[in-house]
Amino acid sequence: MFGGSRKKKDPSPSEAMTPLNPPSGRGGSSLTGFDPEGLERAAKAARDLDNSRNAGQAVELIKSQELTKQHEASAKRAEMDAYTEQQRNQNIQREAEEARKTLDLKTQHDKHRAEYADELERKRQIDMLRAQQHMQTEQLKKQEEMIERQEGLRRKTAEYEANLKTKTELAKAAAEADGRIRQERQNHDLIVEKLKMEAAEKRDMVLKAIQDGGKM
Repeated sequence: MFGGSRKKKDPSPSEAMTPLNPPSGRGGSSLTGFDPEGLERAAKAARDLDNSRNAGQAVELIKSQELTKQHEASAKRAEMDAYTEQQRNQNIQREAEEARKTLDLKTQHDKHRAEYADELERKRQIDMLRAQQHMQTEQLKKQEEMIERQEGLRRKTAEYEANLKTKTELAKAAAEADGRIRQERQNHDLIVEKLKMEAAEKRDMVLKAIQDGGKM
């Protein structure tokens, strides 16, 4: 009967509230939310209740309260972890949004710069074309003026040559006419002289004939 099992004696309230592996250090909660000071207070209160009739119930109540506190601490820690994770995600989202906005601004800025550069290039090309057109217009104008001057000079030269030719022809015709007139005048004088001589010879012949007839 010494080898039979003995009924295990229920621990006293002070034994029940004393942890088997108490955390080191005092004055603060552990990383798991365990409050050693609270447990020590509970153990002290249990020792004070060792002689009380309701000591067992008090121990159970204290244990239940301590578990509730641990659960609440775990819930708060989980809530804090969730809040931290939420803040981290929000920070990541905010940084991503800021990066996107910065990229959009840079893209818009680059687009505006490219459009402005393109506009300047188009304006430069238009100005260059206008300058070339103006130069070509001026060159054509000068060429037309030169052609007009050359044409005017050619007309004047042609008119001068025509006038000179006309004068020359007129002078030649006048000279020829004068020559013919002089020749005709000379011829007329010769004819008149010849007629006079012939008339004189006839008169002499008639007179001689009259004289000869009187002598007979």
